[in-house]
Amino acid sequence: IPGASPSSASAQSQPDWTGFYALARGKDLGSFKPVNPNLHEVIVAHLQPWARAKMEATDGIADDPGGTCQPDGIFRYPTFAGSFLWLPSADKILIVYNEINTAGVERVYLNRQHPKNLLPTWNGDSIGHWEGDTLVVDTIGFNDKSWLQPGMEPHSEETHLIQRIRQVGNGGYIEITTKVEDYQALTSAYTYSRYYKRTGESMSENVCAEDPQIWKDFRNKALKPHLAHSREVK
Repeated sequence: IPGASPSSASAQSQPDWTGFYALARGKDLGSFKPVNPNLHEVIVAHLQPWARAKMEATDGIADDPGGTCQPDGIFRYPTFAGSFLWLPSADKILIVYNEINTAGVERVYLNRQHPKNLLPTWNGDSIGHWEGDTLVVDTIGFNDKSWLQPGMEPHSEETHLIQRIRQVGNGGYIEITTKVEDYQALTSAYTYSRYYKRTGESMSENVCAEDPQIWKDFRNKALKPHLAHSREVK
């Protein structure tokens, strides 16, 4: 298109991957072989000493952001039990996670760079560009409140996420290869890949802790050690 910028031309020529995708496991993986399936061990091997100490001192129930009405963040949810709705438009792609109240919505902007002086947020700021049939997503601007995985692995505000996303398996799957850098919390970067199977056009409602009894049981379990400690102090 004459006069069009590279970013707008790229956006207009992007493939249409619209649909709902779920993490492929077991027989759904077929011949696909994810890189670093045991991600917790990989991350722990890359943690700086202070980050490992923080992980070991974390209460996996009481300090769990996803279980205390805070987001899980985009590191943890998509790779552990994730599903998402892929919604492309001319200037951005929306990745709407199924547990929207814990992982939220990732907005991948195709027509701009990262803003200067970003305020740290749970999901950071994502920009993308196309390299052939692969979408390359660059995300920075994270806060340090989320975990890298459910194993309580911490990260800092310097975390840098690079994802290479492409369609595989005759168009029925999306492959996401991710590189995580964090010079404060990690000794070096680590990489992993996951596959997501397209299962439909739309996403059903999924609300975290909608059952009040489940929420009460979770809350009581989380508060139990703190209540015991308060009694000892008294």
